[in-house]
Amino acid sequence: MLPVSDRKPIEKPIRRILIIKFGGMGEAILARSLVEHLRSRNPAMTFDFLVEVRTLEAMTCGSQAYALVYHPRTDGATRAIAILREIRSRHYDAIVDFEQCSLLTASFAWATSIPIRIGFVPAEPGPRNRFFTHSVPLQEGESMWSCFLQIGRLLEPSLPGKLLTVPLPCSSDAKVWCDQWWSTKFGDHTGPVVALHLGVGPSAQYRSWPVERFTELATRLLPKNITVLLTGGICEQPLISAFRNSFRGKAVEASDLGTLEYTAALLQRCDLLVSADTGIMHLAAAMAVPTVGLFGPNTPKCWAPIGPFATYVYPTRQPCSPCINSYRRQIPQSCTASVEGVCMRDISVEDVLKAARTVIQGDWLA
Repeated sequence: MLPVSDRKPIEKPIRRILIIKFGGMGEAILARSLVEHLRSRNPAMTFDFLVEVRTLEAMTCGSQAYALVYHPRTDGATRAIAILREIRSRHYDAIVDFEQCSLLTASFAWATSIPIRIGFVPAEPGPRNRFFTHSVPLQEGESMWSCFLQIGRLLEPSLPGKLLTVPLPCSSDAKVWCDQWWSTKFGDHTGPVVALHLGVGPSAQYRSWPVERFTELATRLLPKNITVLLTGGICEQPLISAFRNSFRGKAVEASDLGTLEYTAALLQRCDLLVSADTGIMHLAAAMAVPTVGLFGPNTPKCWAPIGPFATYVYPTRQPCSPCINSYRRQIPQSCTASVEGVCMRDISVEDVLKAARTVIQGDWLA
């Protein structure tokens, strides 16, 4: 029988820790921030990572961390066994599984035979509960960052109750690249730079704020001598094109830069970022960029941006909002409202401007 999870304090010193973090750049940003807090308070702790490609850079950039990469959809049992053997050979003191629902990662953590196994479990009893020696129950309505901090306190009980995310480390090479890119794209422009992330990735498009609202927002800011920085990937290209076709001010595209580190370095130079609930929103907040997150189908109670200059807008009164429950992995394939994305359409440009005034540095938006 597998051991039953509990939350007893960990009494033996923890030095070598393996972190599991698959899926979700926003969650990876939060997990990396927790790792950095633990690392700064306990220099003797070392952290290695088991990740997917899409979370590799968030967990390792700017460091010399050792990482194993697994592709859940394509890598089979042979690769899993090879990784398991490698992990066992490294003699970790603890393994931390940051996934919330995955039986794959929980069972893999148990199979490593690492003596201390820490992970999230549902509030109601379920299969994941039996794979860990120490667990943190997920409470719906509690912020994910707060849940991550509870895991951190199992490793470091003196971790303060209130902590913010911290910037991802950026290498000197990334900073040099950023200087050159910025000089080429912006020249001698000295006005505010407002970053807009227009999309939400490939799934649940009803989480998007209409591109015409982004255009209206940018147009309202033109008298402030702004330049718009457009972030995104392949999924955002149609939105970027639509924005540039309708916006009459200066817009600089910063999509598909090749590395998350480059994006982080560019965001640090911006005066404001506006985005729906995306990984870029969490990245900007962690990089101490004034950030306004836009919420409708999902609740900021769980996913509000965490940072020294971060806030959110969630004005909707739609009875179906929130319809996304990340803790239960309940994400509707399509919007169930009579008008698709109506909860996001409830967000006005004035709502965003009002929120932005509470977080921006300086008086350029006064």
